[in-house]
Amino acid sequence: MAFNITGLSSGLDWSTMISQLVALQRKPITNLEDRQTTLSEKKSAWAEVNTMLLTLKTTAGSLSSLDDFDRFTPNASIAGTSSDVEDLLSFSVGSNASEGTYSIKVNQLATAQKLVSGSFSSSSVALGISGGISVNGREVSIATTDSLADIRTKINALNSGENPAGVTASIIAVSDSEYRLTLTSKDTGVDGMSITDNTGGLGLTELVAGQDAEIMVDGFTITRSTNQIGDVISGVTLNLVGDDPSATVTLNLNRDNDGIKEKIREFVDGYNKLMSYIEKQSTVSDGGKTTATLFADSSLRSVKTALRSAILSGVNGLDSTLDHLSRIGINIDRYGQLSIDDKTLDGYLDSNFAEVVNLFAAHGTSSSSELSYVYSGNAAAAGDYDVEITQVATKASTQGTGFSGTLTSGATLTLTSSGGTEENISLTSGMDMDAIVDAINTGNTLGITAENIGGQLSISSRSYGSSGNFTVSGISAELGIADSTYSGDDVAGRIRAEGSSDWMTMTGRGQLLTGDADQDVDGLVIRYTGTTPTTPGSLDFSFIQGVAKKLENALHSMTDSIDGYVATKQKTLQSQMDKIDKKIENMEVRLARYQETLMAKYSAMESMLSILQSQQSWLEGQIKSLSGSSD
Repeated sequence: MAFNITGLSSGLDWSTMISQLVALQRKPITNLEDRQTTLSEKKSAWAEVNTMLLTLKTTAGSLSSLDDFDRFTPNASIAGTSSDVEDLLSFSVGSNASEGTYSIKVNQLATAQKLVSGSFSSSSVALGISGGISVNGREVSIATTDSLADIRTKINALNSGENPAGVTASIIAVSDSEYRLTLTSKDTGVDGMSITDNTGGLGLTELVAGQDAEIMVDGFTITRSTNQIGDVISGVTLNLVGDDPSATVTLNLNRDNDGIKEKIREFVDGYNKLMSYIEKQSTVSDGGKTTATLFADSSLRSVKTALRSAILSGVNGLDSTLDHLSRIGINIDRYGQLSIDDKTLDGYLDSNFAEVVNLFAAHGTSSSSELSYVYSGNAAAAGDYDVEITQVATKASTQGTGFSGTLTSGATLTLTSSGGTEENISLTSGMDMDAIVDAINTGNTLGITAENIGGQLSISSRSYGSSGNFTVSGISAELGIADSTYSGDDVAGRIRAEGSSDWMTMTGRGQLLTGDADQDVDGLVIRYTGTTPTTPGSLDFSFIQGVAKKLENALHSMTDSIDGYVATKQKTLQSQMDKIDKKIENMEVRLARYQETLMAKYSAMESMLSILQSQQSWLEGQIKSLSGSSD
């Protein structure tokens, strides 16, 4: 606050005096402001720590699952032709690939069926034909007033909605007086499309026959309806772009050890950077002083201890010959820095790859091939467990009876998924069982499949459990299947630590069992593929946390944005800063009042002194006047 007291009467510099008095009283506020600056610097330092923790969490997470190590380097060569590999196919490699060499020939590509109509003189003039066109089971009504363009529009309208027809209609202008309608199947393959023309006037004929792709892999002939083939070589998707039966493509899949080693190096670098920062914060100069913001912070020491423990402690459940990072050439010095012995690590990646994976990643082993590890969250505890399966997973299914020959009447079969999605399938009179099965399999995308089992229709879900439930309605009574909802069972079971009598609950979904919250198996996911329940003690499972997974879990508890270690620390610092802000605010109010009081006090003194001086001058004048009179 600006203030000024002239001091004309007293000759004193009141403004300076008040400023000094206020400054003296401000000292506690200055001390609080300095404290607040320190707290703000600590909060910023913890934010920097959190950034490094998150980076390390990311690099640790990239080595914490089995899938992280499924990296392969593809290499392809071609023989028998002047073409390049890219002229015939490309490929993508997924996480479930395996090392190997494959010989591939592309004999023919899959093509889409195309039909063409007869010739018409105009695309916009009414054709004068009527009736219906069945397009993959979807009906189109044609009126005498419809032009070729109108028919095109009606057919293309079938491609909207939840059950698109999958046929594209176009018009070719051959000349000014010749127009033709073409129908092209969206899907490639020999099955093409199902078109029935009941108008008697379009004159549809086949222009291009649908054709399956044909390849040879290691001497075996394989046909598929599409040019994208992902179910022949495990983990590899082949994208066919050209054919040449005389050309042989040799595909080599080699494990990408260099890529995995680079991920390990990023892991080591991230750990070292964090530890260097922590070490710097703990350093004292030769003079016994430090400028480190987080010096002597017990929370930072706790972070260091937790991370070193995750790195240095052995992995329970592994053989003692390969249960520490040092076994594969990753060592730690007295300053807490990790280093890589390239020769040792390369040797293990080349000859003991599985052991390296087990050292880093979370995984599980079981006494039965029917029980396998799938996933683990951040709360699941490593250990040996006893698993009991009380109910096995089943698929929703139904099978008809009594059918023989062909359908005597048509029907529209409606299939409804558990999520409420409906698809209608047209079953026409005269269809035999193979045609019925084909219509159902090509007419729905609900994960529901049909089979011909002994001449009877079987309908089942592709997935296990309640998610595969479906409803059948409108089906022909001839097929011996009732309109009803058909349900599958989710697997059910429980788990307990080895040697314990306390069972922990798990939630079943399909073939997967997931450990419920607030238990040692919280977030642990296992798969049971068996067809019979088990008894306690007959099914063992071991969950092992590798170094990277242990570190990832520790970092998760530190970096959680809600209640993580760092978040809690920053909230505490912010709370302290807020309290200081409030205290400073209150003290500033009191100091302003103090200043106002001083101003009022000394202004009053100056005024009083001015009055007294005026009175003094008057008195002196009076006295002087009296003295003059007496003379």
